[in-house]
Amino acid sequence: MNSEERPTLDEALAREMNPLTLDAVLAMQADGAQILDTRDPDEFAAAHLAGSINIGLSGQYATWVGTVLDRTHPIVIIADPGRENESAVRLGRIGFDHVAGYLQNGLRSLESRPDKVAFTERLSAQFAAELFSSTQPPLGIDVRTPHEREQKHIAGTLSIPLNRLMKNLEALPKDRPLLVYCAGGYRSSIAASLLQSSGFHPVTELAGGIAAWEAAKLPIQSAPAQELSDANTNSV
Repeated sequence: MNSEERPTLDEALAREMNPLTLDAVLAMQADGAQILDTRDPDEFAAAHLAGSINIGLSGQYATWVGTVLDRTHPIVIIADPGRENESAVRLGRIGFDHVAGYLQNGLRSLESRPDKVAFTERLSAQFAAELFSSTQPPLGIDVRTPHEREQKHIAGTLSIPLNRLMKNLEALPKDRPLLVYCAGGYRSSIAASLLQSSGFHPVTELAGGIAAWEAAKLPIQSAPAQELSDANTNSV
């Protein structure tokens, strides 16, 4: 790729910083464009464009964009007004120069289309524990790294590191609720948005991740991660 002639970052930004109407964004989404919402996970959970992927600027933005997004499909940015340029610049630094534009006025554009607004429920640790103990528990998915999981994890949950999630969607049941967690909530927001955009419902998150679970003095376990083959079992 380094040998290819490519536009400079300034040239790419001049082309990419196009304000797009909601109708234009929806049309591009229908044609396969990736909708990248760069707001913080809490804001994304509260309301977002259905089918969009959350990778917040506040975390390892470039790393996860490069890991989970496709270089062959255009990207449309949704950002807090005023942060569109930052979102595109940080993409350009890792060679993602296929941004088609950004949603004009950010999420405010959706006020006229409430049917296109989606939400992600973020559950307290105590409520998540109650669900795991119920007769029809959700499938818990730990998207942290294997090393993190070996140190501590929630018993009975499934280990699928975030960088392997999209390659293992077929291993997950579509007839069972999914509850995703990570260390603090950044990666689980990415994972939940990927699962939702891939047709999994309902998908919830553990608010505050395993840190919140520990703070609530709920039991944790230290052991090797479960294998992916356990994903189709009927109990966590």
